[in-house]
Amino acid sequence: MNLVKKYPYVITDLDGTIAGKGYLINPETYEALQTYQLASNYHLFLASGRLDLMAKEYFAKLKIKTPIISCNGALIRDSLTNEILYQQPLPQALALAVLTNAIEGNVDHIVYTANMVYGHPESSRIAFMLKYNAQLDNDNYLIPIDTETDYVSLLKNNEIEVLKILFPFNSSAELEQVQAIYQPFKNEVDGVFSQKDLFDIQALNINKGNAFKKLCALKEYDYDPQQFIFYGDSYNDLELAKIVGYTVAMGNSVLELKKIANTTTMTVTDNGVREHIFTEVLSKEQLAEFLPQVKNVFK
Repeated sequence: MNLVKKYPYVITDLDGTIAGKGYLINPETYEALQTYQLASNYHLFLASGRLDLMAKEYFAKLKIKTPIISCNGALIRDSLTNEILYQQPLPQALALAVLTNAIEGNVDHIVYTANMVYGHPESSRIAFMLKYNAQLDNDNYLIPIDTETDYVSLLKNNEIEVLKILFPFNSSAELEQVQAIYQPFKNEVDGVFSQKDLFDIQALNINKGNAFKKLCALKEYDYDPQQFIFYGDSYNDLELAKIVGYTVAMGNSVLELKKIANTTTMTVTDNGVREHIFTEVLSKEQLAEFLPQVKNVFK
């Protein structure tokens, strides 16, 4: 099959789709995406629940030249100029109310803004991010993390805008605490599981699908969603999956995504995106032409 003829663009989620444990992308998956970049003239897009500044390593190694959708669609940034094309923060009063409840209940949480990730130094997710930073060999890829500043005071003083509040949890009891924080505001904010152990709260009607529609409608881009292949795995991928031309669910995807996908590939651990690109998206002729070029172009 040569899907790239009908669908010349690819947009992919990150965690659970191309990135596995520890925010790491397998070298074989990198190779497949880099081959696609050459064959398509750099038509690869990224759409993530993460803040885009948490994935700078990927942008560099994949030579991303397209706008990035991040924070589940609360932010779109030009990957080349760093210009913010669109952002929709949580209303200040709602963000303060959610954070106050989380702090009073001693519930682990992370705050995403357009330029910084704020959190408590003892947060499990902050520890995870710091571990990722520690193994990087290039400081330009570091996740911007602030564990010292009083982000609630910044928010009260209108010095920051909150794009997303992330709640990690490791048990059903912790999830119940998170849901207790979310429930009073469920008609005023959107909540979604970005991974099986992460729950995100963002502004109402924020999702990857709506953000992608906004990106496609921008005059300088004018993309057609029906020309895209999408790879995803979780609940925060559902709305984007519904509007593209062809959706591929990972083998580790939630059932709800598998039900609406055109097909299911292997798991992220088994390099499912690589498998699909090499067998269904690119032709044998394209693989023969562009795969040997990868090592020279993506040094």
